[in-house]
Amino acid sequence: MAPQNFLTQFSNTPLYNTKAVAQETGVPADTFRAWERRYGVPRPQRTEGGHRLYSERDIAIIRWLRDRTSEGLTISQAIALMANGTETNLSWLSTAVDTEPHTWERLNNRLFAALTDYDATRAEHILGEAFALYPLEEVFLKLIQPTMIEIGEQWHQGRISVTTEHFATQFVRRKMSSLFNTYSITEGRGLIMVGCAPGEKHDLGVLLLTVFLVRHGWQVIYLGPEVPLRDLLESVQRLQPDMVCLAASTTETALQLLEVGRAIVSLPPPCPLFGYGGRAFNLHSMLCSKMPGTFLGQDAQEAVDTISDILSNSR
Repeated sequence: MAPQNFLTQFSNTPLYNTKAVAQETGVPADTFRAWERRYGVPRPQRTEGGHRLYSERDIAIIRWLRDRTSEGLTISQAIALMANGTETNLSWLSTAVDTEPHTWERLNNRLFAALTDYDATRAEHILGEAFALYPLEEVFLKLIQPTMIEIGEQWHQGRISVTTEHFATQFVRRKMSSLFNTYSITEGRGLIMVGCAPGEKHDLGVLLLTVFLVRHGWQVIYLGPEVPLRDLLESVQRLQPDMVCLAASTTETALQLLEVGRAIVSLPPPCPLFGYGGRAFNLHSMLCSKMPGTFLGQDAQEAVDTISDILSNSR
């Protein structure tokens, strides 16, 4: 439903502070302030002291955008839909889009600085702003993942401490675990086991994959880092998943994963499909020639698409 016909009934008189708007709409203040900075929507006025005051029309706009994004539109799509209006007093919307574009590079720099400063509150605000503007998958692939790669590289170079790297890793792990628990389902399109190769301690990539998979309706059993072969095989035979997906970040753990893959594809029927990925295979594509199963792709989004394709074709 287009907003033009009903927004005009609401007053433009600025009456409500930020806290009141958040309570009225159920939209976090960080979210609609991010909409305002990026798109110029809503358009609060300012008191002499510089505090925002919102009108009933601002509240109606926020509610309308909230409903459209909950229906599956991105915020930019919802703003564009609203900007198609013809009402004279809403004509400002046609020039509101992208008034202050936030490049991914800028967001990356800000998140990197917050995490390396041990500032979880600032990092939460940055992520809140990013999630308000972009789809969840984009935030992880274009903001969180590159930032964590940069932190990892600087740790390897000795430019940041191990405690800094651990702080950043645990911050991101908490965020992804919360999302996984929010979306996790007990019944879905199929059962997938996800984890790391034996000896592989870096699990952020596979944890991200679990979040993407449950958001696409798959039932996921997350096994975490350093999955022993014997225990994995016992669990596979007991649970009979449709697919097992494991990751390795180094050549050493990739070679261990080779043994795991061979063992899985050699199981008696019903044998699950086997998929693999991780930094080791992204950097050294020749490793894929030795592996059984299917290389899932360069990142979590490619992996979800590959998994969906091969499981759909196997049925």
